[in-house]
Amino acid sequence: MLAPTHSVFGIFLTLIILAVFGIQWSLHWSIILFAIFGAILPDIDHPRSVIGKMFSFISIPLERRYGHRTITHSLIGWAISTAVFGFVIMILVWILGFISNLGFSISDLAPRWISAFSISYFSHLVLDMFNPRGSQLLWPDQSRDVIPRNAKFRPESGSRVEVLFFFIIFALMLLAFPISKYGISSSLRWLLAIPGSAIEEFKSQKTHSYLEFKGVLSETKQPIEGTAEILDSVNKRLVIRYKNNIYTLSDELAADILATHVRVKRTLIPIKIQYKEFKDKTYEYLLSQIPKDALVSGTVQLPKGMEIKFPVFTTTYKIMEQKGDDLILRFVTKDQIKKLALSDFFEIQRRKDIADLSKLRADADKIRVQIKNIHDTQGLTPLGKEILQNKDDSEKQRTQLAQLKSELEGANIRTEETNLKIKNTKFIFSCEVYFRQ
Repeated sequence: MLAPTHSVFGIFLTLIILAVFGIQWSLHWSIILFAIFGAILPDIDHPRSVIGKMFSFISIPLERRYGHRTITHSLIGWAISTAVFGFVIMILVWILGFISNLGFSISDLAPRWISAFSISYFSHLVLDMFNPRGSQLLWPDQSRDVIPRNAKFRPESGSRVEVLFFFIIFALMLLAFPISKYGISSSLRWLLAIPGSAIEEFKSQKTHSYLEFKGVLSETKQPIEGTAEILDSVNKRLVIRYKNNIYTLSDELAADILATHVRVKRTLIPIKIQYKEFKDKTYEYLLSQIPKDALVSGTVQLPKGMEIKFPVFTTTYKIMEQKGDDLILRFVTKDQIKKLALSDFFEIQRRKDIADLSKLRADADKIRVQIKNIHDTQGLTPLGKEILQNKDDSEKQRTQLAQLKSELEGANIRTEETNLKIKNTKFIFSCEVYFRQ
């Protein structure tokens, strides 16, 4: 076979095998380059080949010593060439490891370079078995390995059959590009285009993923389609963000969107999750810590007794929910959290407590004045009071004084309780949340 046929077949086999083993995103130009290099290298034992002309100082001695399609077309040659190439690549990684401005990571691509070279090299041996002469896979055994056995069905190099074969393999190579990019399983899910496949595809992702969908809104039965960001999967339903609203999507009736056609679109943008824990922080401070365009999830501990009034949710997925004194947030924006400050109940209750505190303090002051007046009867000494006051008046005054002191103690206790209540109803939060960007 000629170099173009070997190159195309080598690229095709490399991309397919890497995809089968779950190695995705293999379309980097360097991987294609090393696949081509591995696919044509076995012909270095032929001085008139493309690679032989480039390295004539190697090809001429090899052909004289071993002949064409012998050692370089054998399993021994394949193993030795792979080992030497791998050693050279490792040295290259070690030398160039400090370079960070190449636009790609050498350490990540090095194993794929070696795999691409080895797979495409082996593809050359397999493809030459379809030629009349075949290959000597088990060299130094002199027997020839051919496919098929009947020589009539093995085309000559450069024949019309090889040209036809080239175009077939070229078409298959083009089909292998998306399969290599997304993987075998992802490509199958893409072809199925059903919600269940999209859920499985999303579960394997660690980057921002989007969904192209078509379907109908469950409540109104109106058709809907577009592109949405996938946020989560819950109970066989995808949680998506579409036009700043959160929906559930599935082929089940309980979902907000009944989807008939879905496809996941992946990106290379990593999902950034930032964990934050706050203790007794103000509402304003909390808002200042939320990054722009971040989605907030987590639990906020509300002031005791505070009740949140939520807007009417148009979807089945509740982005905010109160359970006791805990506010549960699920993919909430900063603007939506700002609306929590508009709690009429909270503000009215706070103003009522402050008014009650003022009244209690005024009542306590009146009681203190009355007690003082009893103790201070126009500046008389205790002996003078005893002379001027009869026994009944003295007893009555002691009873009144005891009652006033009891009332003052009660007022002081209620004042402390109201102070504590006001302190506890300040707009201060404790929470554990995640910011998703």
